[in-house]
Amino acid sequence: MILVDLFEVASLLPAEWKKECASVTRELEQASTDDERDRLLKDHSDLWREVKEKLSEASHGKCWYCESKNTRSDNAVDHYRPKGKVAEDANHSGYWWLAFDYQNYRYACTYCNSRRRHAESGSAGGKQDHFPLAVGSFRAYGPNDSVDCEEPLLLDPCSVLDVSIVWYDEEGKLALNTSMVLTDPLAMSRIDSSRVILHLDHPYTVRERKRIYLKIISLCKRADRIYKSILMGNPDLRIEYKEQLAELAQFMTRSAEYSAVARCAVRGFREASLTAKILCEAPL
Repeated sequence: MILVDLFEVASLLPAEWKKECASVTRELEQASTDDERDRLLKDHSDLWREVKEKLSEASHGKCWYCESKNTRSDNAVDHYRPKGKVAEDANHSGYWWLAFDYQNYRYACTYCNSRRRHAESGSAGGKQDHFPLAVGSFRAYGPNDSVDCEEPLLLDPCSVLDVSIVWYDEEGKLALNTSMVLTDPLAMSRIDSSRVILHLDHPYTVRERKRIYLKIISLCKRADRIYKSILMGNPDLRIEYKEQLAELAQFMTRSAEYSAVARCAVRGFREASLTAKILCEAPL
């Protein structure tokens, strides 16, 4: 999971689109019945679909939750706070007032957004209408309630703190960044809830993460051997060493698939590898 800057997202969205969203939101707030509100949501649902490509652009085509690039998947615009209903609260009619607020949009792959079960492993997940909160947390029920008072148990790729507590281990599985645990007392609960609801440990995704992790370690070891040869009197290998650093850096750029995994691999290996330490210090 990498941080997605909502200010960047805002800069990509057309001004006329924003005006239309604001107009529909006012109609929603003035609706006198749930049926009228549901009709407005349905009639204007194309609005969030219109900006799907812009949301994709903000993350270089990657799912905001898992960083996968599945070109054959019909990725969707997820409403971080569900617009129609909340699975954890039968009395909640959904965060309808945020239905046309781009700050509530998250670009999501099929595995993270829709209910799916993996036949072989039995793992299942998919966000759908889920939005769990911490026990005892305030929940907003209307536009006059502040969602900032809520304590969500789902990780948000648009939150610096949320992204900072995410780690990936050598097996490619989602884990807790223990160095950041003091920033969020709910950190482990948020990791566990997101792992299940967003299906972040889907077998395919785990396999791809593990492949990236092992590739990074292998390339670092190879680069270290080249650097050792340079120190032993083979200066001609300097160009090759620079090429190895450049290749590794490509795995860590924001546009690369599973770049957060690559960064975790490098950070986890920095004590044993000079190359990894150099990459950690580089302003990538």
